[in-house]
Amino acid sequence: MDMGVAEGEEDPSMKSVSGTLLSTLLEPVAPSAFFSTYFEKKPLHLARSADPDYPHEPLLTRKDVEEMLLRQSLRYGVDLNVTNVVDGVRRTLDLLPSAGEDPVVAEAKDVMSNLESGCSVRLLCPQMHSDDVWELCSILETTFGCMVGANAYLTPTASQGFAPHYDDVDVFILQQEGKKRWRVYPPLKGEVLPRKSSRDFREDEIGKPVLDVVLGEGDLLYLPRGWIHQAVTTREDTHSLHLTVSCMQDWSWSAMLEEVLPEAIKRASGGAGAESEELRGGMPRDFLEYMGVMHDNDWAIKDVRKNGGTVEGEERTKVRKRTQFRKLLKSKLSLVLDSALRLADWGADEMGKSFLWDRLPPAYSEEEKADTSDGQPGAPIFPETMVRISRDGIARVVVEGDKAVVYHCGDNERKYHGNPLSPLDFELDDAPAIECLFKTVAPRWIAVKDLPHPPAEDFDDKVDIVKALFEEGIVAIRQVEGVKRR
Repeated sequence: MDMGVAEGEEDPSMKSVSGTLLSTLLEPVAPSAFFSTYFEKKPLHLARSADPDYPHEPLLTRKDVEEMLLRQSLRYGVDLNVTNVVDGVRRTLDLLPSAGEDPVVAEAKDVMSNLESGCSVRLLCPQMHSDDVWELCSILETTFGCMVGANAYLTPTASQGFAPHYDDVDVFILQQEGKKRWRVYPPLKGEVLPRKSSRDFREDEIGKPVLDVVLGEGDLLYLPRGWIHQAVTTREDTHSLHLTVSCMQDWSWSAMLEEVLPEAIKRASGGAGAESEELRGGMPRDFLEYMGVMHDNDWAIKDVRKNGGTVEGEERTKVRKRTQFRKLLKSKLSLVLDSALRLADWGADEMGKSFLWDRLPPAYSEEEKADTSDGQPGAPIFPETMVRISRDGIARVVVEGDKAVVYHCGDNERKYHGNPLSPLDFELDDAPAIECLFKTVAPRWIAVKDLPHPPAEDFDDKVDIVKALFEEGIVAIRQVEGVKRR
């Protein structure tokens, strides 16, 4: 598969590379049409296997999976699952460890024996072991702006590994080998774009499919999160192997609000001004006498008024107090909302930090690697040295207290959260230079001496900043030949 460099394009930005890769995946649908018509809205089926001119090159093969089983010490429940569906019920056949022991390492012969017996093998996070899958996911993270992961599913002929269910991620199903029949059902009421995956469903709970297709080699099926699906291999092939590439896991406005609102309440109520004092004011002394579920008879009062009646006495007083309480609550919420809007950049930085920890380490090309500390270990940095971030979006600078702090994914492992984040602290007056450097992306470069560092444009400070980031592996450099070094 073309991993994203357009023909004739030299030194492309990662946005360009990622866009070209997505275009290849979605061919013949343009990415713009995909995002406007299908993304988070409805499934997309691309049948290309019957086209002799479509160049299908599998990213993963059955032989690759067998090699992983032989060489990688894959563990049940951590790196793979063995499953099948009997009478509509999913069974997981993983070998479980004894109490207190580590997960059981799968023997290749046992796994393949289960496969021949009709079981499906789900390989979790094949990007840990396959460079091609790692590169695919790493590049697509630029397009989607969130973590991109993958699973691989190897299933024998005429078998089903999983019962009907929906996922909490958007998935691109890429058929690698063989064929598989997919049946897709619309989301249930209230379960559009869910934040959690579903339980397994019975056939009588999900109705009739709105899509019933067979994927052949090179075909693609996109499913937004929440769309129920099930799949079974056909009898035409010895096995089916497909790759699911996933994104958008809990990457929503709900997640953003969960970051911002608690901090907004804290800041709005923690100041010295009148608004903060208002939020810290005590609750009405008697509010528990008219608020709460046991006092909620609004529906009954509406019925009385609908039928021409009136509410008098104690009930009338309670209605008035409940109305006033809601008005007071609304006014307090408006103060918190003002605080939340001022925290928009802070919230974005918090989500950005989460993404940098969640995402894969950059899968550098050989050309990219040649300009980093991997390709030039110990290279000197001069004021005339040309510099840029080694890949768009792999680092960001935030302000924490009296420091400018750089977060990045350069030290991440392919294993999810395999390493903790390792932020770098800088002085606040270093921030303009770092911001400029992180905004300088391929194909552009900037000389170290031209990085802004007010008020004192000190070359030594600029060199030290670049040197620290270069040694961390997140900055690319090129020396200018024939320039006298300072």
